[in-house]
This record gives sequence, C-alpha cells and structure tokens, in this order.
Amino acid sequence: MMNFKWNTEMPATTVHTCSLRTEQSVWLDIISDGWEHPFLIIDSEVRRLWDSLLQPAIASASGLYVMEAREVLKNTFTLSQIWDSMSAAGIHRDTPVVVVGGGLVCDIGAMAASTYLRGLRLMLVPTTLLCMVDACLGGKTGVNLAGAKNQVGTFNPAEKILIAPDFLDTLPDREFRSGIAEIVKTALIGDRSIQGLLELIDIEKPDKNNILKIIHKCIEVKGGIVALDLRETGNRMLLNLGHTIGHALEGASEFRLTHGEAVGLGLLGEAAIAVSRGGNRNLPEEIRRMLKQAGLPTSVDNMISGEKLSRLFERDKKTRKNGRIWALPFDWCDCRLTYLSPDQEEKVLPSVLNLLKV
Repeated sequence: MMNFKWNTEMPATTVHTCSLRTEQSVWLDIISDGWEHPFLIIDSEVRRLWDSLLQPAIASASGLYVMEAREVLKNTFTLSQIWDSMSAAGIHRDTPVVVVGGGLVCDIGAMAASTYLRGLRLMLVPTTLLCMVDACLGGKTGVNLAGAKNQVGTFNPAEKILIAPDFLDTLPDREFRSGIAEIVKTALIGDRSIQGLLELIDIEKPDKNNILKIIHKCIEVKGGIVALDLRETGNRMLLNLGHTIGHALEGASEFRLTHGEAVGLGLLGEAAIAVSRGGNRNLPEEIRRMLKQAGLPTSVDNMISGEKLSRLFERDKKTRKNGRIWALPFDWCDCRLTYLSPDQEEKVLPSVLNLLKV
C-alpha cells in the first residue's frame, strides 16, 4: 500500500493493489468503510466485460452513469450529463464518487466529483495500463474544448486508488501498448531501472508481477514529484514530457492517434529539441528503439504540417504570452523545464518534423 500526502488542504491518496480473481472481496472496499452507496461512473466496455464483478457495487450505488471512452465525448456536454445524473439521483455532500475506467473516464469523472456540490470524495479504479501508471495519480481532471486537449479542468486528487492488474487481461493490445509510452516517459524523468523491466515484457503475454513492479515504480516517481507541487507551479511540469508535441499530434490527427501513441512521438520530438540545445545526441534513437520494441509508432504521415502543429501549440495549457515552457529530456533522469520563444520554436520545428516523418 502506498500513501501520498499532498498538503494540509487535500486528503492523502492511498493506493491499494489487488487481484480481482483471488481477492474478490476487495470490492467490498467500494461499498463499505465509508464508501457505502457511492455514485458510480463506469466505462461502458468495462461494465460489459466485468459486469459480474461490478454488480455488488452497482446494486448498492446511489446512482450510476455509464459512458463510452471516446475522446470526442470528453467534453462539457458529457460533463453536464454526469451532473444531471447526479442531480436526478439526489446525491448529497457525503455521497462518495467511484470512477471505474481508463484515463479518459477517470479525468472527466474526477472533474464531475470535484465540481458537483463543490466537491465530493473520490475513488478511482483504473482499468488501463496508461491510467494505472500515470493518469490515476496526481489529481488532474479535465475535458477537451473545441478540439484541444484538457482545456478545462481542476486539481482533485483521489482519496483512494484501487489498482487491479487483472483488468489488463481484457485490455486491447493497442491500448496496452499506449500505456507503455507513459512508462517510457516516467523512466526518462526519474527512474531508468524501469527501462530494464520494460525490456522483460512480452507484449503478447505480459507477466503480471513484472507489470505490477513497473506500476509501483511509476507511481513512486510521479507521487514524489506531485506531492511537492500539486498545482503544477514548478517541477510538476516535468510530467508534461512528451505532451506538448503529443497533445498537438492528437488534435492534428483528429484523435486517430491514441494518447499514448501521441505521447511516444512527443517524447521522440522533444528529445530532438533537447539535442539542439546540447542534450544527449543518442537519446532520440534510444527512445525510438523502445517505442519500436513496444509496437508503438515512431513516425507520422505527411498530412501533419508544421503550421497545423504551431496552431495547436498556441492552445497548449503551458503557453505563456510570449512562448511556452517545455519539458525537455536532455538525458536519462535529466529533464529540464525550458522556455522557448515562438522564434526559437520556429527554428527547431522543421528538424522535429523531419525526425517524426522518418
């Protein structure tokens, strides 16, 4: 069990891990110990695949909202529908919210919990690798606006996170691979030993014990950073590594790229920017090799232009009046916050695009 304390204003986040098939009683955590009669928000595909295990929680819930995990639905309209469902269920300030799903569902579910009745207790049950290693921890919530990622959001750390790697048994291969991109990001930021564990993974039949070790290491790296900077005023911005280019690529591809695929490409492009500023010249190829090993894309088609990416950069959340703060990987465990003016970005963008179109 891991516990992260953010500050005196926020409750600590406790991370539990369990096996659904050998510890099914763990689901009693959802309906007991202060979490009785929660309002449930569940990914529709997760409910279909795991309905029998979810039934005890569903039967005792104060209300239920089931949603498809599609990027086009991560918007203010869906958020409003969740609020309406909460209102119709008649939930109160002491009704906890439990969200079961991947990063998209957890993001919007956590935002609903943070805003309805000015804030409700929150438990997250991540069901994708990407969400287990990254999105579930740290309290960022959000919805997309006008095609740009997470333009509206809050900070709302979950009080409890329940990680059950068994959910990965039904995760599509593409989504599993997407989670590996966030693992590579975390390894670059704070723990190169994760790279060695990744090399042991058989993508077709991953060992759960190895995966659980990786999840724990990723949570420790992220938890250590976020605990010191919950509201992203300083070093927490390092966790945006790969995401400035990544979010732009997601939007430019009209979300045909998954979040993890786009972040992987973002890591590659941002490593190239770091090289132009004195970073390790071998790092881009090391990243490319890791992405290839995971079956992740290492290039984009020619339809994504520098002009289109530049427009999307302007809507990035890290944008300041006269430029952007980038998280750049100069080497393993040497990621730096670097301000680039529009003129500096214009100079490096062609080389980045050339690298991504190899």
